[in-house]
Amino acid sequence: MKWLQTRRGFLLVFALMLTILVTIIALGLLGIRRGNYAASKAIVNNLQARALAHSGMNDIWAKLSNDPFFPTGIGDEQVQFAYREDVVDSTGREVGSYTVRIDRRYRQTHKVVLLESTGVAGGLDANSSTFTIYAELSTEVGQFEYKVWHEGTSPRL
Repeated sequence: MKWLQTRRGFLLVFALMLTILVTIIALGLLGIRRGNYAASKAIVNNLQARALAHSGMNDIWAKLSNDPFFPTGIGDEQVQFAYREDVVDSTGREVGSYTVRIDRRYRQTHKVVLLESTGVAGGLDANSSTFTIYAELSTEVGQFEYKVWHEGTSPRL
């Protein structure tokens, strides 16, 4: 009879060890999943930041095509300036922002305006992502077009 009781004790300890092993494996797999989800979120934020930077370039293109002396409307009164726009989705939730920097110091000599648009997605925290586009816009008569376009650059202006 004593032999049977020792065997039951062994099975109980074995079952407990097996349960602990399965729990540790499950927690490890969940930890791996969390890293995959974080990587997916980073990719989405990067794509959103790129789209926001493009939105900034489209915005300044529209403003300069309507008013070549934007924002003042008066010649070269302000050579360098910047502005920031917050972007919200259809539900009113903020998805990010873009900052546009304009430098007109070469407008007369080289016939270009230097532009830089930086999109920021995911808020201003550790999970955010930024993307910058640098461009040079021709100011020659009849040639309102980009001469230079660099995506993913580090900020220059």
